Amino acid sequence: MTHRRVQWCVRNGRQGGWLAAWLGLALGLALGSMLWPVPTVAQTVGKNSCMGFDACTGSTGNVKNNSCNADNACLQNTGTVGDNSCDDFAACSHNTAAVGNNSCNGNTACEENRGNIENNACHGTFACRSNITTSIGNGSCHGTFACFLDQNTGAVGNNACNEDFACFGNMGASVGNGSCDGIEACHANKGAVGNNACVGVEACHGNTGAVGNHACIGVAACRDNSGHIGPGRCIGDHVCENNTADIP
Repeated sequence: MTHRRVQWCVRNGRQGGWLAAWLGLALGLALGSMLWPVPTVAQTVGKNSCMGFDACTGSTGNVKNNSCNADNACLQNTGTVGDNSCDDFAACSHNTAAVGNNSCNGNTACEENRGNIENNACHGTFACRSNITTSIGNGSCHGTFACFLDQNTGAVGNNACNEDFACFGNMGASVGNGSCDGIEACHANKGAVGNNACVGVEACHGNTGAVGNHACIGVAACRDNSGHIGPGRCIGDHVCENNTADIP
């Protein structure tokens, strides 16, 4: 009798319908994570952080206190973010490097940054956007486009590249401490810059030669220079502008 009931249910599709429904549900649950992406969040988020639309969506880097507060502030960020940092629109969106305390505060200040950024650095609109240096020191790259498209193969020292466009598009081997401070001071520079050098408006704009410590101080002091400039040389406005000779 039981056998006949089973055959009747199968013929009428009741057992088949329930089985198909359960199989469909199980398959949907199993494939759900494949069909719908699961959003990731920062590994650790401090107090008063990640506030804003998509502020930390997709972020996997640790975020400390009072940071990443704005729309898209740390969207898809993978670097560690310190205290009071990345607080502006897309400030650290798609950043992949470590950001120190009180850094990267400005509209898209460190968006797509690739180099480690120390404390109190990269303040201003596009200040360090798309930077690919090994590191940016403490108190450096303050100003609009200050280190935007910076392509150094070496580090930017402390308190360097401060003012609007100071190191915009700079491709020098390195920038020393206290150097390249001034509007467009090292804009499009390609030479290595020592400590406390290239200070002044357009001081080393377009320079291609190596610049020693405490050299090229003044307005356009070594603008478009191509010679090697020794320590303490080229002090004054325009003194070594368009120079082509080595000045040891």
